[in-house]
Amino acid sequence: MSATSVFVRHPRLLYWATQVGGWGAFVGGFAAWTYLTDNWVPGLEKVVALEFGIGLCTSHLLRHLVLRNRWLEMDPANVLPRLSALALALSGLAFVLELTLHDLLFSEFERLKDQPTATLIVRLLNWAVLLLIWSLIYFAYTWFVRGRREEIRNLRLETANRENQLSNLRSQLNPHFMFNALNGIRALIDEDPDQAKRAITQLSAILRNAMSTVKRRTVPLGEELDIVKAYLALEAMRYEERLRTAIDVPAELDRIPVPPMLLQTLVENAVRHGIAHLPGGGDLHIGAHRTDGHLVVTVRNSGHYEPGPAKGNGIGLRNTRRRLELIYGKDASITIGNQDGLVVTEVQFPITDPETIAAST
Repeated sequence: MSATSVFVRHPRLLYWATQVGGWGAFVGGFAAWTYLTDNWVPGLEKVVALEFGIGLCTSHLLRHLVLRNRWLEMDPANVLPRLSALALALSGLAFVLELTLHDLLFSEFERLKDQPTATLIVRLLNWAVLLLIWSLIYFAYTWFVRGRREEIRNLRLETANRENQLSNLRSQLNPHFMFNALNGIRALIDEDPDQAKRAITQLSAILRNAMSTVKRRTVPLGEELDIVKAYLALEAMRYEERLRTAIDVPAELDRIPVPPMLLQTLVENAVRHGIAHLPGGGDLHIGAHRTDGHLVVTVRNSGHYEPGPAKGNGIGLRNTRRRLELIYGKDASITIGNQDGLVVTEVQFPITDPETIAAST
């Protein structure tokens, strides 16, 4: 375990390490300066140790009073005046402790009480400046850490909210698909009972595959295509020659991750709300290609698209739009329009690393 991770897990240890290191650096610098200027005398190390102890104790007391009074929860504009007053008060305490303990413990040195008033005032001001600087650094660091923690907390809440929304959307898609599939099988029961039986078997295979993806954020495009092919095979039992399909997806795109049931929803929408309403049936073409780091999935079907809400044509596409927004943000899009006598639905989203598929299961 690295030192950084230890301090992150144990912030109190970080506090004391910083305390000891900071005051140690200060008194160490004073000792070094005294030595380099030939002012060092035997026994001065005891005075340095006293300064270190007083600084450590008074700064810790300052922190204790700040936490007890909940100043960290107040607005900085209200805290700074109080902080300055507290630092000045504790500097007086540090000065009195230094004066008393020095003269009581170190009789070999000149008494601090006998020094000129100007010298004593300088000592008092030194303590005031030191404690004020310490308190400002402490507050700045604490507010920075608190801001970062709040930012991380908000990001985690946002992520959890997004995952919850995705889960809700995915949980809606499977019942939606099953409802439409069962309606198709219901129509087959009277027309061709044997085909209806085969359709139920086909539906079971589709649902097994679809349900296995409900907790996954993405699936390989090839896996999604397998569900689509099974779905089209199921629909072909009902529509027979009225449903003519073609799939043009290069094999090298099979491992690209896509949202589960994305393509299946688009295909289902094309069949149910396009081809199914045409007496002579129609054509369905599925294609995909790369462009500028994005995957473009296109579904073309016979029919005519009328913008606006349509009966029975809402939850699938609404959920598809919302899922794309939650996963890819503004870097994904879905468009529907008429082109050359066909309804063209095009979805575009960034291509991510296929390794992320395993992480999202």
